[in-house]
Amino acid sequence: MAKILLVHQTSAFEAATAREAQDLSLALAATEHEVTLLYRGPAVLQLLPLQTTVAIKDFTVSQKLFDLYDIAAVCVCQHSLEQYQLTSAQLRIPVHVVDHSAQQQLLDAASHILVH
Repeated sequence: MAKILLVHQTSAFEAATAREAQDLSLALAATEHEVTLLYRGPAVLQLLPLQTTVAIKDFTVSQKLFDLYDIAAVCVCQHSLEQYQLTSAQLRIPVHVVDHSAQQQLLDAASHILVH
């Protein structure tokens, strides 16, 4: 079983990158890989519940399936939360807030790292 770290770095509606990264996360977890997600930069905005309806389908509601797919951990960069003036309580799903050294540990522990 591979230990895969998926680093999400794009906002929710920036082209199709964020949606594809989330689909990849679920697909890898469904195939018995140990998947950890790390949201950094504008990607932390993907974890916010939408306040208004949008013209396109909101793929971020599928984040509630992360537990079903046995995603090992959903981590969020502490600096990015502070940058966007957010707290973990505001996010749609429970997360682990990680500082720079904890992020480095995630990178070191992964057998494969995918950045989106």
